Amino acid sequence: MISALRLFAPLALLCLFSGCMSTPPPNAEFVKTINFTSLDTFSYKHTIVSGMNFRESEGILLEQLSEQTITNQLEARGFEAVDANSDFYAVVKWKKSFSPYADPFDHIDPYMEVMGRRDDHAKRMATRLHLTLEIYESSTRNLFWRNDLPNIFDAIQLTEGRVVDSLKFAIKNFPEHIKKDPKLPNIE
Repeated sequence: MISALRLFAPLALLCLFSGCMSTPPPNAEFVKTINFTSLDTFSYKHTIVSGMNFRESEGILLEQLSEQTITNQLEARGFEAVDANSDFYAVVKWKKSFSPYADPFDHIDPYMEVMGRRDDHAKRMATRLHLTLEIYESSTRNLFWRNDLPNIFDAIQLTEGRVVDSLKFAIKNFPEHIKKDPKLPNIE
């Protein structure tokens, strides 16, 4: 009995720790249940730039690239962009703040590169950008999908390429448009 317990205890701990280290499931950004088949059209609502002061040119760059990139990414997934009466809309939020570390899982640079910089005491505390992408159902204005990427890159590294790469990373797990077969009966 005791030898079985000695074998079971480490095995149970191993299972517990491996469960804590597992990666989140795909599309883990859904925050509310939604009938995804009803989503055909979208609009880009706006970009919010907040936190520590941005240069005016940086704010304009973030606004333009956010709308352009998210619109292109949603169209590539099969959704149609419309100006009014869309099924859902997107909001991008950029925030600049002082941060003690960069999370290697939410950063756009490779994991090992981010981890390598953590040992450099001069780079531990830095001003970094935080990106949030939210998608709302238009009829109810309820949030149904969100991706929050803290410390996506250092503010000093702000370039057009990094902004576009960050936005593509933020929307990466958003599902493709579901094409409805007109021959199937409507269940509503």
